[in-house]
Amino acid sequence: MTRQRKIVDASKMGGHGLRLIGTTDIDGNGTPHEIADVDPIVLFDFGKFNTRNELPFRPHPHLGLTAMSFLPVNGTFMAWDSIEGETEAHLHAGGLYYVHAGSPAFHYEFPSPETVAAEIDMEFVQLVWNATDEEDVKTVIIQPEAVPVITSENGSVRVLAGEFCGVKSVQPFTHRKIIYAYVQLQNGKTMDLHVPSSMKGILFAIEGNLKVNEATVNARQMMILGDEDHLLSITNLGADSISRFIIAAGEPLNKPFYKMIGLGGFIIGKTEDEVRSKMEQFAAKAEQLKKEIPQYFPAQYL
Repeated sequence: MTRQRKIVDASKMGGHGLRLIGTTDIDGNGTPHEIADVDPIVLFDFGKFNTRNELPFRPHPHLGLTAMSFLPVNGTFMAWDSIEGETEAHLHAGGLYYVHAGSPAFHYEFPSPETVAAEIDMEFVQLVWNATDEEDVKTVIIQPEAVPVITSENGSVRVLAGEFCGVKSVQPFTHRKIIYAYVQLQNGKTMDLHVPSSMKGILFAIEGNLKVNEATVNARQMMILGDEDHLLSITNLGADSISRFIIAAGEPLNKPFYKMIGLGGFIIGKTEDEVRSKMEQFAAKAEQLKKEIPQYFPAQYL
């Protein structure tokens, strides 16, 4: 008997975003999504907005996690973090920016002045992984020309992280492997992709409706990959348009963790006492940052 696939509809996040993976924190705050099936992924957001409008983001805390930001199509982003300060390079569409926060760090991303002036529509994907078994703290920008892309008559696969489709990209983790890819599939075409059997993960349809093995995944839906989904036959059901989707998977930790939301972000750790103590320290640091870098805080937070 074929297993019923788990298809997830996104939760709206303000007026600009969708949350596909979230779950509540130790105090019940957040978005109630079941995430055991996608370990080691702990958050997945998709946003679409016009740069003429001010975004509500601010410098926010990271701990025990690795956040990966990706711009699928338009514009450039800048970034600031408490490790490196403001990045000199702008992240261009098709590239990857990640903050690896095995230890405490603040992080903030925002459209570049040129992108704001252009008043364009942008898409923003953020994928966050459990990194409670990591110690490094670093930020890395991978520009689009450094990202491997596999092309065929059926479409293209942009390998943002890990080893996928026979090519290697950036590997942020020392203790396990992941894959992260952005795929464009021509109208009516099929692509076969392989996800290692040691990994758990998801497929998210940004644009277009897909048939994934026996399941249908419509635009802005996510499918959680099951044990029988390591060989994926994916067909674009659109007759006259391309489809675009994300595949992400990783080797699970299979360990409990504790999550706490606050200050516009969230942190995770190995004990409840750890995350409560760290969030208190972050709160004090946030007040200091408001004085040092007020230009990064929307007026409502000052």
